[in-house]
Amino acid sequence: MHKVASLRWDRDSCTNVRLCAKVGGEKSWQLSQLPGHYPVIGGGKNKPGGDIDIAVMQSISRHGEVAPLVKNYGQIIVDECHHIGAASFDAILKEANAKYVLGLTATPVRRDGLHPIIFMHCGPIRHTAARQKESPHNLEVVPRTRFIHGNLPSDARIQDVFREIALDQERTSAIADEARIAFGQGRKVLVLTERTDHLDAIASELVLLKLSPFVLHGRLSKKKRTTLISELNTLPPEAPRILLATGKLVGEGFDHPPLDTLVLAMPVSWKGTLQQYAGRLHREQSGKTDVRIIDFVDTGYPALLRMWDKRQRGYKAMGYRIVAENDAEPDSGIPVKLTLW
Repeated sequence: MHKVASLRWDRDSCTNVRLCAKVGGEKSWQLSQLPGHYPVIGGGKNKPGGDIDIAVMQSISRHGEVAPLVKNYGQIIVDECHHIGAASFDAILKEANAKYVLGLTATPVRRDGLHPIIFMHCGPIRHTAARQKESPHNLEVVPRTRFIHGNLPSDARIQDVFREIALDQERTSAIADEARIAFGQGRKVLVLTERTDHLDAIASELVLLKLSPFVLHGRLSKKKRTTLISELNTLPPEAPRILLATGKLVGEGFDHPPLDTLVLAMPVSWKGTLQQYAGRLHREQSGKTDVRIIDFVDTGYPALLRMWDKRQRGYKAMGYRIVAENDAEPDSGIPVKLTLW
């Protein structure tokens, strides 16, 4: 039997692992089906069992030094292998004697163009999982166009533009209103932004609308974050909900299958980020047949329009249908006020 090391990229992901591997080259199994507990290296734990170990990558490669134990494994399985490119990971594979290396990812591309390194370390793509029959099949994007009356020059730095967007009170109210409408339709809503101040502003607007959103951001302690996710998961699957979060916290490794609506509150352009965000809606859930992305299309700055062009290509590549804005009329029992643009 090959000794197997699974490299994970963050501590929390070590607590919920489902890996597939080969025993003796003949028999397949899943870790979750095997008896016992599996040693974790990382998060204050360091008691490898020597057969099947789950490790946080940063715990076995620090300051240029690689833990000698990596030489003991015949197979290395890398979760979220699109992160490969870091010098620390390169050092691990240089020290390892593994005959087999398996990489797992939903986005085998890197924004910095270093994705060829993934294939250098893990080999070519051997299998691409097909969309499950039970997965949502009606995928639509509803654009909400809004002109920004900004005071910045047309060539302003993009971070300055983002800051202006986040401070736009009318836009923030419109985002909260879209979430309210979707909630009133019984949908399970995820609102994503990259700025915690923006997140707080949207949350405040929702509270004014007599709604109680779940708010997930990096300032929460691990205990509070775990409690919040537990409360979210205990809701009946059919119950509507609104989750506000930063993209960094739910971009990967986050799993809440009931989600069927994404409100993109801050523009993105890279297809990898878009795939990760949309992927939060693609989890199988009984009764979920359609998913919807509400995309705030900001105009007024050329950079924002270029980002929208890239998102449109990304949506189409994922099989989404972009609905004409005039055809996307909200259908809710709650009075609707969309008079902001």
